[in-house]
Amino acid sequence: MLHKLALSASVLALAGGLTVAQAETMTSTGRSVTAPSSLSTTHWLASDIYKADVYDNAEDKIGVVTDLIIDNSGNVTTAVVGVGGFLGAGKKDVAVPFKDLKVVSRDGRDWLVLNQTKEELKTAPAYDKKTNSPM
Repeated sequence: MLHKLALSASVLALAGGLTVAQAETMTSTGRSVTAPSSLSTTHWLASDIYKADVYDNAEDKIGVVTDLIIDNSGNVTTAVVGVGGFLGAGKKDVAVPFKDLKVVSRDGRDWLVLNQTKEELKTAPAYDKKTNSPM
């Protein structure tokens, strides 16, 4: 029961936050980058992470966070990152440890960085929501 309550609360917080989440635009190395609004704080909102763009160390977009996996204790353990595809076709989801997502801040702006390339994510096993594991 407690697990269902925690999961329901997380889903409601995520869904509610989506309607009021704001994104900022920043310019980095001549590119315009959409960033979550409050990642540099001591806590993150699910709406700051969900659907946030993910970049590699060279500041190239490599994917977007499509889901978060929460364990029985209420801790976010995994981020599901959608990679590849065009207009949703050919996209695959890949599970990455949440702790591997880092926040980079510059000039008061924040964005998510993963120490992997787009090619590495494309060759990683696809994440299957039904089994909650790589396929």
